[in-house]
Amino acid sequence: MNTKETLELAVNEARKALQAAEKALYDFNTSAENNVFPSVEAAEDELEDVLNKRAFQDCQGAYNCGDSEYRQEFFVDGIKYVAIYEVEYNRHDKMYYYIDGDKFRIEKVDTQATA
Repeated sequence: MNTKETLELAVNEARKALQAAEKALYDFNTSAENNVFPSVEAAEDELEDVLNKRAFQDCQGAYNCGDSEYRQEFFVDGIKYVAIYEVEYNRHDKMYYYIDGDKFRIEKVDTQATA
């Protein structure tokens, strides 16, 4: 028979497992090696939406403001690029943030080591 303590322990363990799985999935999805596109244009079409959704999710709820910049590295033909999404926020009722402006660009990542 379950007691309140054993049920609370099981819930806490499940939360920890869920958090670990969500972090592993996020790390997988944001890894440059797992973001390979046939062209820069194809990457641009997808990643602008992906980064916009991250910014939107981060500013959901009262007093939540997302980051001012989001980045996603990716590959096209073995060349590493980074998509950069810059965000400006505004507030409604001094409590709820929303995206008020944005800029999106793609840059080639300089893989040359400097000595």
